[in-house]
Amino acid sequence: MRHMHPTYTITAIVLLLVAGVVGQQAVSMRFYTVLGPGAGFFPAILAGVLALLSLGLLYQAIFRADTLPEIGFVADPLAYARIGTVLVALMAIAVFIEDLGFRPMMALFFFVMFAVLGRHRLVLSAALALVLTFAYHFFFKGLLNVPLPSGAFGL
Repeated sequence: MRHMHPTYTITAIVLLLVAGVVGQQAVSMRFYTVLGPGAGFFPAILAGVLALLSLGLLYQAIFRADTLPEIGFVADPLAYARIGTVLVALMAIAVFIEDLGFRPMMALFFFVMFAVLGRHRLVLSAALALVLTFAYHFFFKGLLNVPLPSGAFGL
């Protein structure tokens, strides 16, 4: 009898279920319109990719468990603090982006990600945050003509 790896098996099954739910929702939306890809296009592609990757992980967890590294379900407390930091930062963007604007919120988000999570020096974190913020702004507003919130300061 083969040795199954329960952590990876359970993870693969949960991800496969998530892919199924996302795929089911994507099917209820228009896949393609006269203007191009519809609302269901990207979720359907992502659901398919997630399903394939989940099936690959499930296969490896069942038939090739000896090749997988040993992990448990509970991470160290620092990992949970990092996850919490990302969630708080994303919630702050959702709450404050209309009032403060796209550029200040994205600059703050990137700075937190680099300085706190990436543990980069503050000067490097600030420089990377500014470059990425202006690159994102140029891409979405300049190239794609997507309206972005400018906030009370017009930024």
